[in-house]
Amino acid sequence: MTASPEWLDAHLGPVEAIAIALPDHPATAAWDALLSAVDAHQLRVLDVEFVRRTDTGIERIPASSVGAPADFDGASSELLDVADLDAVTSDLAAGETAAVLLVEHLSMLHVVHSFETAGARMLLDGLLDHDELDDAVGAED
Repeated sequence: MTASPEWLDAHLGPVEAIAIALPDHPATAAWDALLSAVDAHQLRVLDVEFVRRTDTGIERIPASSVGAPADFDGASSELLDVADLDAVTSDLAAGETAAVLLVEHLSMLHVVHSFETAGARMLLDGLLDHDELDDAVGAED
């Protein structure tokens, strides 16, 4: 059974924060890939923040300062506050910049709908810490 547009509008798919340390040169193909995923309705970008680590913490910077496409200028919804940004970019060195994306995985909404239609309810959506996942996968080698 396919979810109705009303059901889809009333529900969120799994949401994830992704922090990406950016190179000094613009990564045009990477931004194009992100926009293609949005256009294909695989992801919804709920927030995008561009930050630079300073000696005193994190500062927000304009998208244009990191070579991101004009689509991202003013795209911040500020759902991620400075404390969130500081936490997810803790591995960023002073002077480095990062893009922090808060994305909704739209491809999972139909799966969630199927479970709920069968009487299930979602208890938690979230992801494992990548370091913990790497450790677990590495332990099997």
